[in-house]
Amino acid sequence: MINAIIIEDEINASNLLCKMLQDIDNGIVIKSQCGDIPSGVLSIRKHKPDVVFLDIELPVYSGIQLLDFFAEDEINFSIVFTTAYNQYAIKAFEMSAVDYLLKPIQHDKLQLAIHKLRNKISAKIHEPGLSVLKQNLSNAEKKKIVLPVSDGVLILNVDEILYIRAEGSYSKIFMKNKEALLFSKNLKHFEYLLSDNKHFIRVHRSFIANLNFSEKLSRSDGGTLVMINNIEIPVSTEMFDDIVEALKVLR
Repeated sequence: MINAIIIEDEINASNLLCKMLQDIDNGIVIKSQCGDIPSGVLSIRKHKPDVVFLDIELPVYSGIQLLDFFAEDEINFSIVFTTAYNQYAIKAFEMSAVDYLLKPIQHDKLQLAIHKLRNKISAKIHEPGLSVLKQNLSNAEKKKIVLPVSDGVLILNVDEILYIRAEGSYSKIFMKNKEALLFSKNLKHFEYLLSDNKHFIRVHRSFIANLNFSEKLSRSDGGTLVMINNIEIPVSTEMFDDIVEALKVLR
């Protein structure tokens, strides 16, 4: 049996989720339905659930603030966030390896989430990305990204990134007036993360550039983007016209 708690302030949404869970898996026991974080915290301490289905937008405290009421070693339950958040926030969930369901919740997505949940509980895996997620969401409006490193997390100001270069399955981020930083994420990860920012463009299979720091685009040597400090980045032939168009609308 899986003991679950739902924290959702809209009673109809809470009841619907409860019914969907029981229809999909009769081994899930809903121990409590809570309408806010304080009652949710009390319920978690009382029932010690295996999983909490947690809405993000709640009265007084947001869903993310649930984590503030527990020490990290107390979070021995899984969390599945339910959210109608914007695309940036969805990226924050995905890069932090935290489970989420988009509202309105779809039957097949919930079924998949339960399957993943059972595997996670069987393997006794908890939530390594929660602290990273919290910082990513809190920094959404500040144009910052939070990336996990060996001894914690590193917060980067997006506007200070000059360009990113592929290093095999790793990526090296070159910052303005700072040394380069190596991360164990491939270039596609950063392309997805920055896809909503019009200043960044994949100019070459091995490079993402911040066009705010570009000074010249040349067709010589197969295509070159000259950045500040005379840094030259190769440009793919098929990307040349796209870069020209991106530069035209740059603010």
